[in-house]
Amino acid sequence: MKRTLINILINWLASIAFIQFLLLSGPVSSQISPGKLTKAHTALEGISNCTACHDLGAKISEQKCLDCHKQLKNRITQNKGYHVSKDIKGKQCITCHSEHHGVNFEMIRFDKKTFNHSLTGYELKGAHKKAENCAKCHDEEHISDFKLKQNKNTYLGLDPKCISCHEDYHQKTMDNDCTKCHNYDEFKPASFFNHSKTDYALTGAHIKVDCAKCHKVEMKNGKKFQQFAGIPFKNCNSCHKDHHNGEFGTDCKSCHDTESFSKMRSTSAFNHNLTGFALEGKHKTIDCKKCHDGRPGTKDTYKEYEGIKDIQCLSCHQDVHESKLGKDCKSCHGQLSFALKNIPVSFNHDFTGYKLEGKHIAVDCRKCHTKQYMTATLQHDACKNCHQDYHNGEFASISENDCRVCHDTEGFTESSFDFARHDQSAFPLKGSHQATPCFECHKTDGKQWKFRNIGSKCIDCHDNLHEGFISQKFIPDNDCNACHNSDNWVSVSFDHSKTKFELKGKHEAISCRSCHFETTDQKTLQKFINLDQKCASCHDNIHGSQFEKEGITDCKRCHGFEKWDRSNFNHDNTLFKLEGAHLKADCNRCHHSETKDGVATIIYKTGKLTCTDCHQ
Repeated sequence: MKRTLINILINWLASIAFIQFLLLSGPVSSQISPGKLTKAHTALEGISNCTACHDLGAKISEQKCLDCHKQLKNRITQNKGYHVSKDIKGKQCITCHSEHHGVNFEMIRFDKKTFNHSLTGYELKGAHKKAENCAKCHDEEHISDFKLKQNKNTYLGLDPKCISCHEDYHQKTMDNDCTKCHNYDEFKPASFFNHSKTDYALTGAHIKVDCAKCHKVEMKNGKKFQQFAGIPFKNCNSCHKDHHNGEFGTDCKSCHDTESFSKMRSTSAFNHNLTGFALEGKHKTIDCKKCHDGRPGTKDTYKEYEGIKDIQCLSCHQDVHESKLGKDCKSCHGQLSFALKNIPVSFNHDFTGYKLEGKHIAVDCRKCHTKQYMTATLQHDACKNCHQDYHNGEFASISENDCRVCHDTEGFTESSFDFARHDQSAFPLKGSHQATPCFECHKTDGKQWKFRNIGSKCIDCHDNLHEGFISQKFIPDNDCNACHNSDNWVSVSFDHSKTKFELKGKHEAISCRSCHFETTDQKTLQKFINLDQKCASCHDNIHGSQFEKEGITDCKRCHGFEKWDRSNFNHDNTLFKLEGAHLKADCNRCHHSETKDGVATIIYKTGKLTCTDCHQ
């Protein structure tokens, strides 16, 4: 035991002696570090901080990495996230996050387009899978942990629950698991919802009723809200008025069903066949009171026809044919409808000179034959002879002003007006406009279609979100095409050389939003006019005030736009021209790093201009 302690003590003293040797031997110490640390680790720069990441005599300590990155350590301890996936688990940190490659080296590098998000424990589906910008989800506003929020580049801190990113439309009245009803492609309709699995399965006419009839849409907490939970449904009178005023109890289903209130249940105690008049067709669903109207002279309710031995159609219905076609109405008509029964085979409408096609085949004859006699002449050479001009004369100027130019008898909602014909109009469809539904432009009020004088400029349909932020010089007449195109709104073709700041080098490849948009307090601000052009207004000045002239540091004096090197710097232009061995000397030998207030800064203006300032 003693010998072990002595050996540990000897190794510890030897390590301290070695470090002191490195600190005192100027030329040698500059060769110990293989390169500068990245910007995130600059606080650890310097040989005295080596053991913050390294163990003496060993490689980088995995434990020391995790001791600094505590949030990631917690995830790994809980066996959660990307770093415990099959592709990463067991690897050393340095395998993916190497160091000593310079201040601007990117330690976190991966291809966002090919990244397998399933390895994080959260598989992207539907619309999530199509999202091209990771930052739409990995945004600080979706992170609840305050410490994680401070890290602008983190991908940690998101909650997989839908409402952690999306607004809870149901305002805590429904289950938090949105995927029970909704899918990942779109919020509406709720494709997974099945009313049959609720406590109230829809049957009969209820199936066709608009949801909003029962589930009212209202304003709650200042937002539109539709109530789905807590709707009373035990009895029919929870929703419907009791026309019998309670005379027959509250169990409406004993006589009626959900198909129709006027349709009596087949299990009703009353059998109409016993009256000698079997109910058929429409007679089965008609309101009893239509026939049993308690007319004067009858003995009692529902006994109006007791004195009639042979009940015929004309006992109740008026003979519109004035007895010209006999009394047997059923020879032409059925009891389901007064329309001609199955359109008699003996009658061929083609002989009229107007062949019935499409929707016209199923139209009741009386829809067209409105006069007393079916044989009365009808004008039928144009649709407008029978149909109202839905477009209110918008197409009156065209040579063939009739519905058939765009529509046919199969249905008015379908149109034969295609892209080729639209290209002949005053507004040819290009780019994304070709994928835009017709109603987006031609049904602006949500009710009436409109095709004339709806505008042809961008500003007629789209808001100019740059108004007040960009000079009219660059957006003449609010013409978006000055920078954007209809193929892809994100693609910008603006010539920056027209401004006072021509883009060069790396600035040419950077996104416009990086400089001209700023998000603060969940608001996006635009910055185009009077934008500061000094380097330090966008980039950190790591040199402090060493190179300031009249309070401004002009980075271009030393650095180029292509990469952050000193391509524009010439030491000969300084007060100390490099000659002889100085040309080969490492810059760090003379320009060392000093840490002040936790910030490491390389000192270039050392004030040492004579030999004796550096050499003894």
